[in-house]
Amino acid sequence: MASSASANADDTGTLHVGDNEGYEHLIEQNAPDSQDEGLFNAQKKKITSKRRAAPKSVQQTVRSWLQIDPNGETTLIQADKHKLTNKLGIQARDLRLLDPHFSAAYPSCVLCRDKSMLVNLEHIKAIITSKFILVVNPEEASSLKFISTLKERLAHPDIAIGRSVQSISDLQRAGAPVAMPLRLDMDLPFELRALEICLDELATEFDLATTELEATAYPSLDSLASKVTHPKLERVRRIKNMLVRLTTRVQTVLEILEKFLNDDEDMHDLNLTAHEANLLPSAERDLATVSQISAQSNASTDLEMMENEIAEVEMLLEAYFIHYDNTFNRLKTLSEFIKDTEDLVNIRLDQHRNQLITTDLLLTAFAFALGIIVTIVGVFGMNLDSGLQNTPHAFKQVTIASCVGAIMLFIGFVVFARRRGLLSWG
Repeated sequence: MASSASANADDTGTLHVGDNEGYEHLIEQNAPDSQDEGLFNAQKKKITSKRRAAPKSVQQTVRSWLQIDPNGETTLIQADKHKLTNKLGIQARDLRLLDPHFSAAYPSCVLCRDKSMLVNLEHIKAIITSKFILVVNPEEASSLKFISTLKERLAHPDIAIGRSVQSISDLQRAGAPVAMPLRLDMDLPFELRALEICLDELATEFDLATTELEATAYPSLDSLASKVTHPKLERVRRIKNMLVRLTTRVQTVLEILEKFLNDDEDMHDLNLTAHEANLLPSAERDLATVSQISAQSNASTDLEMMENEIAEVEMLLEAYFIHYDNTFNRLKTLSEFIKDTEDLVNIRLDQHRNQLITTDLLLTAFAFALGIIVTIVGVFGMNLDSGLQNTPHAFKQVTIASCVGAIMLFIGFVVFARRRGLLSWG
């Protein structure tokens, strides 16, 4: 049966089924003479339709990738995911992290594999190797700016060097130790240069978003503190929602960097060039690292070389960790300012509430005093003979006495409430 059907695989890993003769031979070998001929014809059509549908389903796994080399040159390639996973040493499920259709299901992350590094940071979705970088869906609008920046900085390393030196200055100002097997010219391996560009691109985006948010938030909060209105409250609510989302995004990247900084082995895995050199035979490894040994005379053992390789990654990650942490602190300061404004608004609302309660208490006391007058009027309004109707000036006396008594009662209540602290003005 195996000899009558053939299968071959092309370069894309697509398995092609053999010709129809093998299937007809298998069917005819087991078919009766005449009575089930229609059934076997249906089976032949079903098998043929499956064979024709097989390449179509495999074509759906082919995706466009933009390959960028260390010089910034780009090449658009069509790669099958099975061939891609075998070549880059990644797993098929890793590619789901870079799929834009599943961007909401997977948080930002940086994953290290044997031959490559997967970067999923917001809109930056790429696979970095020691020789090139693959950017998924280069035609997407969100990827165009990143691709342009990546090409420019790879083609002009002096731009990347300037930003790296600036990151070192930030690190020194923050008081972090600067390990100095790291060269001042920042001659980083390609994969670390590419990772730096990814981190810098996202850091720049976060800085701009934070600056815009601060420019909108602080005037709105000051306006709300002076006078509370519904439109101002709605504006501050939207600002607070934007702040929470941006803080979560920055904190996610901070946690990624902190995870690597807490594990030397993970940082060493990010140095793909050193990792691949360590996998070479000893003779080839000596040839591959002879230039590095000559540049770092103090690294004479494998342990010292590994520490230097880790130091390169640690310096890069620490610099951007401080950068992201600075952005996070700005957002945290803005969040605290919003909380202070909310406390101030609540205090003022409590003050207005107390004023309303005071006013209500005074009106209640005044209504009680008037109620006494109404009671006296009701008593004298009864149709009974009291003898006072014949007394001269009795009406004036009763009226004046009841009004003065009600006023004195009201004043007495106010004085009593003031002494007890129930009423306050100021």
